[in-house]
Amino acid sequence: MLESKPKIAVVANTAWNIINFRMGLMNKLRDTGYEMIAIAPEDEYSIQIERAGFKFIALKNLDRKGTNPIKDLKLVFELRRIYRQEGIQLALHYTIKPNVYGTFAAKTSGTKAICTVTGLGYSFLANNWVSRLARTLYKYAFRNAAFVAFQNNDDRLLFIESKLVKKEKTLLIRGSGINCDQYRPLEKSLASDQFIFLFVGRLLLDKGIREFLAAAEKIKIDYPNAQCHIVGKIDTDNPSCIGKTEIDDAQQNNIVQYFGPSDQVLEYIRNADCVVLPSYREGLPRVMLEAISMAKPVITTDAPGCRDTVIDGENGFMVPIRDSEAIYNAMKKIISCDSETLKKMGLKGRELALNEFDEAIVFQKYIDLVKILI
Repeated sequence: MLESKPKIAVVANTAWNIINFRMGLMNKLRDTGYEMIAIAPEDEYSIQIERAGFKFIALKNLDRKGTNPIKDLKLVFELRRIYRQEGIQLALHYTIKPNVYGTFAAKTSGTKAICTVTGLGYSFLANNWVSRLARTLYKYAFRNAAFVAFQNNDDRLLFIESKLVKKEKTLLIRGSGINCDQYRPLEKSLASDQFIFLFVGRLLLDKGIREFLAAAEKIKIDYPNAQCHIVGKIDTDNPSCIGKTEIDDAQQNNIVQYFGPSDQVLEYIRNADCVVLPSYREGLPRVMLEAISMAKPVITTDAPGCRDTVIDGENGFMVPIRDSEAIYNAMKKIISCDSETLKKMGLKGRELALNEFDEAIVFQKYIDLVKILI
């Protein structure tokens, strides 16, 4: 009789998150000998998970931005039932609600849990009851986690110093891993003599979208031939989201071109000359990893997560948060560089991606943790 494979669940707040950030790890763990199950609310990306050969279980009670304690309690019981029925031995939790409520569920179902803090968004940037509640829930949930991984050391130290997690449970795993073979330097697919700055991300205030718009307006005055492109979702569920009217106005005034959300971000990066992310805080920004792996110069902030992706003056420029003037000045520096300098900057970023962020490095760290627990 064939021996059954140990079951590992990957749990996130959207199937989109699993498709975009976790599929490489799921494939690697499956190849290593584990049965992998994806758990998330159902969306248009769920079918892609199943097409990749993984079982997908849809969550009914995970409200990504909701604060209804009854529904959150239902989520705990729903996950506990799934873990028990499926015989899940280990759950890999990503995003805040799986990290918190999934870990409570794991504790009561005999499932081990590894939590990954992928970033501290609105709930931590704000100073209100939601922020205080999030910290309290993290504190109690992480008591029951086997390990807690952080994508940058700033977040890790914040949690340790705030006594939200014991130091010995924590470790640093640099992002979700970037496939440096897929995200490699490529010739532009569109012929253009315009210099393109690219912003990729949800259109949130704490992603620095408003500062990018302000800098773009000034750049267009000085360099009419420059283009400032925006790719990303207007996330109306997030309190930090800017209105569509603001983007429409900027586009009508020829300040930016807005392309909406896209599953083909690689192509937008391919045709960009510089990628800009003025975020206030990140875990480890995926778009920056994709950009440096594709040998693009970058501009980002001296903020947790962001600063890990840039060596100031070598593969791009680092600016203070909430400073549109500094972004504008950095954009001027980039656009003033000759092609050879830009190429050298790009190759320096590519070197950083290969040495620090390649998915093989990230996957091995998770495999090592899994082997300890199973």
